[in-house]
Amino acid sequence: MKQLLLFIPIFLIANQDTNITIQSDNQESFLSTVEYGRMLYKNPRGISCQQCHGIGGRGGQKIAKYYDKHKNPKLLRGVDIRNYSLEELRASLKNEYKENNKTKYHKIMPLYYLTEEEVKAIYVYLHKNKKK
Repeated sequence: MKQLLLFIPIFLIANQDTNITIQSDNQESFLSTVEYGRMLYKNPRGISCQQCHGIGGRGGQKIAKYYDKHKNPKLLRGVDIRNYSLEELRASLKNEYKENNKTKYHKIMPLYYLTEEEVKAIYVYLHKNKKK
């Protein structure tokens, strides 16, 4: 007698506050979506998000010191990204964003090649962190 075991390991992790669903084909996941998002935020295969946007996306991190055309010293600081929508976060990570219905490119933001699930995990992490 042959036994046929059909097992499709799909785990749905839903964030009720943001209505984001992340699917994983991993049979055993030892990281929650928030933990995975935190890991990616701190080390996204490139310059860390935390370097410019601070712990948990609060912003305020000093990126560079420069002088304006009148030789006044200025500081370039990372912005708070905790209130970004998923679309805004996705556009920023692709180095595109809309301002007055025109697509603009960041002059400083590096381009990240993250998957859709990775972007969603960072988004969930930022929004969970915003509540703390």
